[in-house]
Amino acid sequence: MEDKIREQIALFRYGIIAPLLNGQVEPKGYWVEIEAKSHSIPYYGERKIAAKTVQEWLLHYRRYGFDALKPKKRSDQGNSRRLTPEDQDHILELRKKSLHMPISVFYEQLIEQGEIYKNQVSYSTINRLIRKNKLNGKNVSTSPERRRFAHAKVNTLWQGDLSHGPYVQKKKTFLIAYIDDCSRLVPYAQFFSSEKFDGVRVVTKEALIRRGKPSMIYADYTEKNTMPNKLINPS
Repeated sequence: MEDKIREQIALFRYGIIAPLLNGQVEPKGYWVEIEAKSHSIPYYGERKIAAKTVQEWLLHYRRYGFDALKPKKRSDQGNSRRLTPEDQDHILELRKKSLHMPISVFYEQLIEQGEIYKNQVSYSTINRLIRKNKLNGKNVSTSPERRRFAHAKVNTLWQGDLSHGPYVQKKKTFLIAYIDDCSRLVPYAQFFSSEKFDGVRVVTKEALIRRGKPSMIYADYTEKNTMPNKLINPS
């Protein structure tokens, strides 16, 4: 990130905390106001900001001055990195709209949509962030009727999952994914413009190439005449 952009971000952050520094606003009401709207943040674009993030900026400024509001310089292009407060707030906002998704599928969706890069932000980082903020959503593996699907070894069972995705050029999209029942790893996931079998075929093929053949595949989003037996039981 260039120094000029870092300066612009710091100025933006200062503009947010200035009313608090000057005693112009009542903090509690100001937190609510800040969280209620989107902000145009240099470099990051339109994002929502959590009150705790603004509190961190305020604390850093009071302790270390204006330079503490600048994003830290990085020389780790292509390597793992920590999420900035803005990144965390944005990801948590997206998660609130996708609580129906397993975290593993949500992680793949973030990569698919260009929100994060797989070689920089690991699944464990996103998983910790979501669980820390209690946005796990519905835990599909804990209900009695689903426990019987839990397997001890990877590639014993893949569960097929279809979720309704965002609209692209006014057309609805669908996310088709496989989730390994043991590891919760996603062998492959992709967005499509329809729910037809063509998408299932593509995802199945790519998943097999990447992760090998599972003993079983379970999918409850298709009719029997849509999902061939050779895909339901690859062995």
